[in-house]
Amino acid sequence: MTITAQTAEQITADIKRFGDDVKALNDNTQRALAEMRSEIDAAGKKVDPIVAEKIDKFAAEVETKHLALEKGLKAVNENIEQIDATLKRPGAGGWAGDEAAQAAKDAFAFHKTSLVANGKLTVGADISGDADAYKAYCDAFPQYMRARGDNALKAPVMGALQTGSDPDGGYLVPVTYSTRTIKRVYETSNLRALASVESIGGKEISFPRDEGEFGFGGWVGETTAPSETTTSQLGESKIFAHEMFVEPRVTQSMIEDAGLDIEAWVANKVGEKMGRIEATAFFTGTGVNQPRGLLTYAAWATSGDDGHLENGKIEQIVSGGATTLTADAFYNVAFGLKDAYTLNANWLMKRITVRDVMKLKDGQGNYLWQMGDIKSGQPATILTFPVVRCEDMPTIAASSLSVAFGDFKAAYTIVDRLGITLLRDNLTAKPYVKFYNRRRVGGDVVNFEAVKLMKTST
Repeated sequence: MTITAQTAEQITADIKRFGDDVKALNDNTQRALAEMRSEIDAAGKKVDPIVAEKIDKFAAEVETKHLALEKGLKAVNENIEQIDATLKRPGAGGWAGDEAAQAAKDAFAFHKTSLVANGKLTVGADISGDADAYKAYCDAFPQYMRARGDNALKAPVMGALQTGSDPDGGYLVPVTYSTRTIKRVYETSNLRALASVESIGGKEISFPRDEGEFGFGGWVGETTAPSETTTSQLGESKIFAHEMFVEPRVTQSMIEDAGLDIEAWVANKVGEKMGRIEATAFFTGTGVNQPRGLLTYAAWATSGDDGHLENGKIEQIVSGGATTLTADAFYNVAFGLKDAYTLNANWLMKRITVRDVMKLKDGQGNYLWQMGDIKSGQPATILTFPVVRCEDMPTIAASSLSVAFGDFKAAYTIVDRLGITLLRDNLTAKPYVKFYNRRRVGGDVVNFEAVKLMKTST
């Protein structure tokens, strides 16, 4: 693609159109929010059922429009990124991308993943990739996906596929497939975007866990010997990478459609499904053959106001209502988190919970929920902290843990074992072809004071 004056004008027009759409949506959202707050202020403390229903409708409208606003802003950014990528292609009239360097990088990443799959990634192992062999593998992989069986593949193709053969069956997917899948996983799994994510080559990873405060060292003179400091109690957290699978089915006619990028289609479907599966496990997983969920830990025995820590438990702060949330509870949760974790703190809650929080005021009549600034790309906030919608959080109900708050990067760690394996099955579900995709993922809380939960209770 050559960037001409006409193309540049079209690009500018597209960006302006996206921007105008987002601005209009922003204005509509602001108006709906003002109308909702006007109804709440007029009703005061006495709200009859008709007015309450009207307020709920306004709140739902604001939340729906605000969500659309965020999606619109994301579309603008993705459009700009796409244009930027186009300009970087050779012959685009912009700056040339180094395709050879990218190919070498992909070959390196793939070879490293292959070593992991075969249990050969050790200290001192040769992890340099063969770009030519990897290119041949990428050319052969779509043929494997479309073939009616391994016997239908020619010898050179089968030979090329051995580069990514998995000893447990199937073949490792190329880097482009893996990247596309993981991108969809990130878009679907909310906690993954906030937590710490580690890539590992084995089945597990161990973290040292500080179970006490280090003693204060103090100040010493130039000739003064320092005194001993208190030794911290160190424990160990182990996170295992558990196997998960997704098996999309396609028809033979889809596979034979030359116009369909079967590799991209399957990768997107797999990423979306894997994202939903892991997102649920990161909150409610049992830890047995799956990640341990954030919401599955017992509550602290006593309040954390004195600064103490109860490892293996997460402090739960009551909402102030048997089946409702109160403004005071949000203050209690926010100020219950240590200052060290507030810089990166976020609120996590279900979309329908956001709707209810929109109606809450503090003692001075100020609304807790504040709409984000579209110009600077800032998200909506509660008490200045960003709000992240997460459909895997519970709905507000008696004793539910409907709101989480904290530095999730410090609190929760996700581990990904390198590699996604694909196994084609065109025999057991005729006339469909199954693509069995397998990857290993784990997750667990590693810092129990970096997050607080709001429990719907008095």
